[in-house]
Amino acid sequence: MIFMVIAVPIVLVCFLLFPRHTLIVVAALACVGAAVGLYLYFQQSDRLNSASLVSGTSSGTSGCQDPDKPVFVELSNASDRQVNIVRFRLIAKRPGFSGEVYSDYFSSDKIIAPHSEYGSCWALNRYRGLDTLPGRPAPSDFEWSVDISSVDFAGN
Repeated sequence: MIFMVIAVPIVLVCFLLFPRHTLIVVAALACVGAAVGLYLYFQQSDRLNSASLVSGTSSGTSGCQDPDKPVFVELSNASDRQVNIVRFRLIAKRPGFSGEVYSDYFSSDKIIAPHSEYGSCWALNRYRGLDTLPGRPAPSDFEWSVDISSVDFAGN
């Protein structure tokens, strides 16, 4: 706001004294501002498009032998960039229901090369986990899904 209070009178005085030069400078500044804005827009758009190419799936308990890490999660990188960190939410629902029974946030710092996949078994939070549900159901009683929260690429 202070910048505007100072800049507007200066531009008005310059316009009254040197109208042609002031218009040229203002037009040049507007072009530079538009170019910077377009550059930032395309950078952000490219980052969001690349992030949408990273996906996660869960096959539930199949493939996990360790009872402390009962849920298998596979992260796929279909982008042309290396993934350094993936933050995701692991969600459990009862078969045939839409309500979430369990969800927790996880982060994987496993580097995933372009067009590669990484799968691992994950431990559930004991304090917010299935042990707190009535009847203490097993992880195999649920349908598991993965919701990607954010992706950090190499070079960011």
